[in-house]
Amino acid sequence: MLHFRMGMPLYLMALYGSVMILTILILRGLLKNKLPKPIFPFLWILVLIRFLVPFSLSSPLSVSVPELSFLNQKNGAVSIEEALPQATDSTEVLAPGTLGSEETATEALDADNLVIVKPVTKSTATESTATDIAQSVDYYPVFPAFHLLDTWILILCIGIVITASILFYQKWHYSRKLRDSLLVEHNETINGILREMDYGHVLVFTNDYIASPMVTGILHPRIYLPARMEFQNVQLLKHILTHETMHIKHRDNFTKAVMLLALCLHWYNPLVWLMSKCLSADMEAACDTAVLKNSNTEERQSYAYSLLAMAITGNRQTLLYSAFSKTEVERRIQNILHYKKATALVMALSIFFVFGSLVAFATGIQAPFSSYLSSYCGSDNCRWAVQATLMRDIALGDNPQKRANNIILEVMGTEALKDPDILRNKIAAALAREFSVEKGAFRINLQLSLDEQTLESEYSECGIGKDKNGLYVYKDEPVRAYQDEMLGRMQVRDIGTVDITVNRDHLGQIISVTAWHKGIVNMINALRNLD
Repeated sequence: MLHFRMGMPLYLMALYGSVMILTILILRGLLKNKLPKPIFPFLWILVLIRFLVPFSLSSPLSVSVPELSFLNQKNGAVSIEEALPQATDSTEVLAPGTLGSEETATEALDADNLVIVKPVTKSTATESTATDIAQSVDYYPVFPAFHLLDTWILILCIGIVITASILFYQKWHYSRKLRDSLLVEHNETINGILREMDYGHVLVFTNDYIASPMVTGILHPRIYLPARMEFQNVQLLKHILTHETMHIKHRDNFTKAVMLLALCLHWYNPLVWLMSKCLSADMEAACDTAVLKNSNTEERQSYAYSLLAMAITGNRQTLLYSAFSKTEVERRIQNILHYKKATALVMALSIFFVFGSLVAFATGIQAPFSSYLSSYCGSDNCRWAVQATLMRDIALGDNPQKRANNIILEVMGTEALKDPDILRNKIAAALAREFSVEKGAFRINLQLSLDEQTLESEYSECGIGKDKNGLYVYKDEPVRAYQDEMLGRMQVRDIGTVDITVNRDHLGQIISVTAWHKGIVNMINALRNLD
């Protein structure tokens, strides 16, 4: 199932586009002489679409979304110590999925003792939760005038204006050279060649200032020829006009205009500038291939001589127009002389290659999305609280949370499942049927969830109980620090002679209790202080 929507952030467009450029450059280096030349301009067009169109197409092939964010400005840096509340004599932190606790909010859904357990946050914490809290603390560097996002936007806009100004100046400079061009009206050789290729409507001009042929214009393309060219050389003239009309047929000037837009928007990315160079070279190679499509060895040699003659005094490669260039002439001539028409097998592999690239590039990317789907759900006949989240952006339809909650509760209510792996698989399969997507579109989070009576019974079998103040004791010794990680509970207080950790297997059953007595604890603390 595919899900299309607009709204891809600019930084992700740049990131995914850069990955596509690197991929194509590698493929270009490995397969350039084995695939038809028009394939690579097509792939570059896909990259331009990625850089300029903020679309997102989610599929089972989509990669996870990088979590990149800019930090807001505040008046100073916040340390972990400042973010942590002061610990009291006894502080208990409960994670989502603990049933029967006063701190846990529950909402009854039906009469079958099925509940939804929502995440809970207490107002106090201890050093034991410093790591968890540190992950949620935002650090705000101090900036004199702008925060980081505003600064980046300002730099981006300045760069766009400067890049666009430079390119506009180059366009204006070329336009001035072309103003004094003369229209070729009565050259039967030129008119006959163009009519033969069904491009008799294209106007041809001569100009004293240009050194090589070029095509300008997008809606109404024109061909410009240098005035000092040998117009009596019919073969040379035919090769030039055929090559230039291939640029018109392929709409290369339009593609270059889109490339210029990408350069202005992503001026800071060196890969985009490298892509512009490769795009121009691949367009020239594609036109050479189109000219030589039905040629023999003698015609290829003649075309190579024509290319060399025009490139010796030709212009440098430009993104503004489609023109002969003296750059990479040796490579182009080598390709011309060794040109071979693609076989049916090569064409089939090329089509498969292009189709695979299109699918990978189009569906392997997605914009940031909310992964929230269901609440934490629990049942009296199940030891686990369950929450479903999304792995990729999908169309969920109406009331997705309610539907997901009902599905989860139905699975938990019909079978008393103790194995979390089986439970996770059954819920994922049920959600996949409900929302008509693959199971991998969901992440099923499980949290051990026990009511107080069951928990006290399990703890008592291991020697863990509570004193009259409700604080944990282990084998009649007051517990200073207690942790049951799978259950999501911990307790820390200033007094006590033992620290304990409750160890459970993957089914949530207690397998052992690890205890550290005060002497060992003091030694560990002393070693930490030395560090």
